[in-house]
Amino acid sequence: MSCDAGWSSAACTKCVGQGSIPAADGFDPCPQCGGAGKVRTRSACCARHDDEAEIGHSSGGGHGHGHGHGHGGGPGSPVFGAIGPPGSTLPGFTGVIPASLEELFANLELVNHEGDPVVAKEAFENKVVGVYFSASHCPACVRFSPTLNAFTERNASDYVTVLVPGDKDEASAARYHKEVLGANFLSVPHGSIHRTLLMTAYGVYAIPALHVWHFRDAKHVTAWGHTAVTRAPETCVRDWHAGEPGWSWFDVAGVPKSWRCVGVPNSMVRKPLLTAEGGAAEA
Repeated sequence: MSCDAGWSSAACTKCVGQGSIPAADGFDPCPQCGGAGKVRTRSACCARHDDEAEIGHSSGGGHGHGHGHGHGGGPGSPVFGAIGPPGSTLPGFTGVIPASLEELFANLELVNHEGDPVVAKEAFENKVVGVYFSASHCPACVRFSPTLNAFTERNASDYVTVLVPGDKDEASAARYHKEVLGANFLSVPHGSIHRTLLMTAYGVYAIPALHVWHFRDAKHVTAWGHTAVTRAPETCVRDWHAGEPGWSWFDVAGVPKSWRCVGVPNSMVRKPLLTAEGGAAEA
């Protein structure tokens, strides 16, 4: 009997098939399904297949991640204001709380895979930024990361991936960056307040999730980065630079690009999830 018989095709109801649940300092494996995302019907044959068990995704063309919507508007909005006033610091964290997402990305604390500091403005110049929420204990993250790694390397002149680690401790996050993700990725340090601010601003409740930030235009482009990288890897970076999502419900429905936004009421056009000031735009 196949080892896959240890899991039913039904997604876990607690984590909605994602394998992870949000925690105060990152993401934890779902206690109900053990991080597999599926309902257990019998004991799996071995730990290796427990780790590699297929995650149950939602149906349809979109990637079934949780992309919540923050609240608030301009500088000093509740997105960051609930954590602390602009220019302040918090005990136990590195980094300064900014007034907006634009300021956050311009001064984002970053390290390379060896843990050496990287200047955000230099790393992001003339590029779009993939904000990658991921963790080492997430099976879906481990499966998607090699695809994202190759994508990042191919598009290095126009695109950069920044890991926002969901691991529970600094050592695990650093090991995941260095040993699994590698040199093509940058990372926000686990102990940086900027990591917390990104999780708060983007409202991510399931991983992996890839949001895209347009550094030059200081705006959020899409929450569909994972699906764009998977479905349209040859064209999505170009689309992101043009301020387009790279993949959307139009693509799921098979609507030709020449037909899009022709005679479509403004109320039906999806707005960016986040504004440049760190607030949220209504979907």
